[in-house]
Amino acid sequence: MDFKLLQKEANKAGIKAIELYEKQDKKINISAFDNQINEKTEANTKVFAIRGEYNNQLATIYTEKDDDNEIPNLIKRLIEVASHLTNDEPYFIYPGDNDYATVELPINDFEKLSLAEKSDVLLKITTMLKAKTSLYFHGEAEYEEISGKITIINSNGLDVTKEYKYALLYGAIIIKNDNEMKNGYEVKYLRSFKDLDLDSFTDKIVDKAVSQINAKSIKSGAYKVVIQNNVLNNLMGAFVNNFSALKVKHKMSFLENKLNKQVFGKNINLIDDPFYKDAPMIDTFDDEGVSTKLKEVVKDGVLQTYLHNLSTASHYNVLPTGNGFKTSPSGDVDIYPCNLYLEGGNKNFAELLETVNDGVLITSVNGLHAGVNPISGDFNLQCSGYLIKEGKRDLPITLIVLSGNFIDMLNNISEIANDNYYFNGMTMPSVYVKSMNISGN
Repeated sequence: MDFKLLQKEANKAGIKAIELYEKQDKKINISAFDNQINEKTEANTKVFAIRGEYNNQLATIYTEKDDDNEIPNLIKRLIEVASHLTNDEPYFIYPGDNDYATVELPINDFEKLSLAEKSDVLLKITTMLKAKTSLYFHGEAEYEEISGKITIINSNGLDVTKEYKYALLYGAIIIKNDNEMKNGYEVKYLRSFKDLDLDSFTDKIVDKAVSQINAKSIKSGAYKVVIQNNVLNNLMGAFVNNFSALKVKHKMSFLENKLNKQVFGKNINLIDDPFYKDAPMIDTFDDEGVSTKLKEVVKDGVLQTYLHNLSTASHYNVLPTGNGFKTSPSGDVDIYPCNLYLEGGNKNFAELLETVNDGVLITSVNGLHAGVNPISGDFNLQCSGYLIKEGKRDLPITLIVLSGNFIDMLNNISEIANDNYYFNGMTMPSVYVKSMNISGN
């Protein structure tokens, strides 16, 4: 869409400031089930969000039509929406920053492979899963590839663009042992098919299922607990909104009035790094056009900053942190981390288990929506995992409930491993918690 033409029509209609947010996406989805490809799709989308200041109101409209002939109609729609608004909250069309980080996209080879070659990888995964256990019941694999571009340009001087490219590989198995069914899965962000170790990938999937056969509960009590990296990632995802200044403003955060105070253990360092080397997507600016930067959110257990968008930064009279993001072009700007990670320690996962010697390893949790109070930090979650015996993973356990408080947990972490796991905008290692309550039989 021609922004100059959009701006010209906006000026003629009495719109003081105008902004165009454009998001282009190309998506490829392939899935295989029991050694057959059952889905293969390609889709290209382009969405525009147009914001305009009219009659002291900021209105927003959306369109998927990339047609300059539609611009007069879009301006009319924008004015009509603004005419029905009575919002007295401050609004912002950001003029931009003096400089933005320049980053190169991670090198990948997945764009060089044909759909047929990518499909063959999925078929190979399901074939390998079936060959690796006599208990095989069903196997599946999925591949998703996303590439795109976001451009924000406005009449206040902002003109920024960022690109992204990443791929996601998923594999899963269901096994059957007499009347018992177990499953295992693995998710991996891809940069290169050349470096993909399918043998290791499928081994992990099969092990997760087979090793849980004959899992039993354990006696209720307080245990030394290792929270595996993927589980910590899930827990952090359930509570990460507490770092949002918007939640603090609405008194929906357990971090209210905790700025510059010791909140967590001294070994807790949480960093929000939009340029983190292992993240598949790098954000040089947020969805309001604010440049992003590395932030020490928690240093030595002390809360250093909340995460801000333009609105909350204005409310608290601080600089925005570049964390104003939408879940979709048509959504409202909220606050999310770019890539929040817990600074890891020096021990690998095996060494972490050796430190614990005897305890419980939690490898999966269920009921994150029902079993979590995001404001108080309390959680009661059904889990499964393994006993730790003499520093090694031992018998499988299930039908247990892990109870605690997120703040207390981060105050009782004895050791942090270096086995980083990335998912959903966060990178977390495995941790050893001195004592946690587990309800069993």
